[in-house]
Amino acid sequence: MAYAFTDYNGAETLFRGRGEPAKRWRELAAVLDSLPVYLQGSDQDRKVGTPIFDPKATNAHLTVASKAVGWCPIAVPPALTMFGDDWDAGKGSVLAEWQFSNYPFLWNNIIRTEAVFQGKVALEGMSPVAGLVVVTKSGMFPSSNSTLYYEQAAAQINAVSTLRAFQVPIRLVGITLAIECVEVDAVWTKYPGRYARQKGIVTNALFSVTWGKAGKYGGQPARLLRKELPAQPNKVGASGTALRTRPPLKSSSGRSFPRKSAAKQASS
Repeated sequence: MAYAFTDYNGAETLFRGRGEPAKRWRELAAVLDSLPVYLQGSDQDRKVGTPIFDPKATNAHLTVASKAVGWCPIAVPPALTMFGDDWDAGKGSVLAEWQFSNYPFLWNNIIRTEAVFQGKVALEGMSPVAGLVVVTKSGMFPSSNSTLYYEQAAAQINAVSTLRAFQVPIRLVGITLAIECVEVDAVWTKYPGRYARQKGIVTNALFSVTWGKAGKYGGQPARLLRKELPAQPNKVGASGTALRTRPPLKSSSGRSFPRKSAAKQASS
């Protein structure tokens, strides 16, 4: 999977080099490298069945793949449980959130992390918290209404950062598609219902990609169209979603990178 990231409050220095937080970032980067494009059909009026970003399968993959390298959910301390029960993952001195829900939850994540960072609150199974990684999707993915996207999150954090309202180092990550791609191989999940707890039917599928005009925060939206039906169902991991690995992706701050194994380039 291609991705971009933006750093705040010294996160670039924190996650660079040979220190413990940098090791934690390299583990998460490898997890992101293994992430396929997950899509599902929309259930929105007039868009039923059209391909959109699949937050359930993406969240499950990130959880399973990070757990395999020692990350696990971290309980929120009792004094902060009005901000939720846990962080999605944590290891050593770094907390992580997979944030694909409605956009106000971004600040829920940041506020509770800022509280434990500033208050030097001990979290079970963790060293003193040094930083937070927030993973979300780019606005180029079609998605459910009102869900957070990377460009929007960056605009909000940029605005608040100018007021120096928080100090915890944050690396904001946006999973994305390379802007040059014209086709993408994705994992398609057909769910029995919007809020169904049963596992969906998982298959591989090929989608064409066309690009629209830049949005409010600069992201260029993609339109996805299924090109062919898969020959066979994909193998399903323990989470009920397909887990596939891809070659490592080298990245640097604030840039996104194409992965040719996942997307055909227009210039190829």
